[in-house]
Amino acid sequence: MSAVPHFFIVGAAKCGTTALFQYLSQHPSVYMPAMKEPKYFCTDLKAAGSVRTHEDYMALFTAAPEQCLTGEASALYLYSQIAIQRIMTRNPESKIIVMLRYPVDAAHSLYEARWGYRHENMADFEQAWRVQSDRLSGKHMPPNWPDAATLQYGAIYRYAAQVRRVLDLVPQEQRHIIIYEEFFADPQRQYAEALKFLKLPQDVNANFAVVNPAVGPRSSLLDRWLRRPPRWLAGLYTMVRPLTRATGLHPAAMLWKFNTVPREKTAMRPEFRAELERYFADDIAELEELLGRRLWRDRLGAALAERV
Repeated sequence: MSAVPHFFIVGAAKCGTTALFQYLSQHPSVYMPAMKEPKYFCTDLKAAGSVRTHEDYMALFTAAPEQCLTGEASALYLYSQIAIQRIMTRNPESKIIVMLRYPVDAAHSLYEARWGYRHENMADFEQAWRVQSDRLSGKHMPPNWPDAATLQYGAIYRYAAQVRRVLDLVPQEQRHIIIYEEFFADPQRQYAEALKFLKLPQDVNANFAVVNPAVGPRSSLLDRWLRRPPRWLAGLYTMVRPLTRATGLHPAAMLWKFNTVPREKTAMRPEFRAELERYFADDIAELEELLGRRLWRDRLGAALAERV
C-alpha cells in the first residue's frame, strides 16, 4: 500500500475537479475515497477538514479492491508550495491531473461558493477582492477561517508558477492538464482522454451529470437573518439551545439547508471585470508560453489581447 494513491487531481479549485472526481469514482477499475479534499500533502496551508496523520490518510484507501487504481482529489495541492514535491517524493510514479479555468471566472466562482457555504463574510466579490492584502495581516477574516492564504483569490488563480512547479517535478508522461472550458464543452471526450492517460479501459456507462453547482439563498431576508440574526432572534436561540442540544436538532442548520438552492453567479461590474482581466493578463501569457498553446486570450478585451 506504500504507493497508494496512484494518481492525484491536484486542482485548481472551481475548475471541474469535483466533476472529474465523481466521474472517475464511477469507473469500475478506480477507487477514490468518499472524502474529496483530504489535503494531506499541503501542510503549508491551514485548511479545515484536512487529514493530518499518515495512518488516517492511508485509512482512506483500506477498502480499495486489490486490482483498482486508487486516486484522490485535493484542489489546494496545485496552489501549495510543497504538495507536488511531497507527492512525488512519496511515490515518484504518481500521475498528476491539473485542471485550469479562465482565472476571472474561477476566482468569481470560488468566492460565490464560499459565500454560499458561509465561509466568506464579504457580501460581494469585489469587496472580498479589495481586502485580500488586509487579510494577510489578520483583518476582515471570516470567523474561524484558518488561513488568509486560502482567501487570496488573485494568487490562487495565477497559474504560471504553479504549473511550472508541476512541469519541473513531474515527468511529462505522468502529468495531464485539462482546460475547464474544453472539459465541459465535451465531457465524454475529455473523460476518455483522462482514462487513456491513466491507462484505464473506457467506461461505456459513464454518467456526466452536473455536479457541484453554484448555490445561493432561496430568501435574501432569511439569509441576512441567519448571517446576522436580530438581537431578539439571537436571544431566543440562546434560550432554546439546551433543548436543541438535548434533542440533537439544530434549527439554524436546518434553515440554512432549506434556504440554500442552486443559482447563477451574481454579475460583476464591467469595470471590475476589466480590472481582473488586466490583473491576470500577464500570467495567462506566461502560462500559454509554458504550455505552448493558446488558452483564454480571446476572452480578454481587444486592447488587452494586443498587450499579451
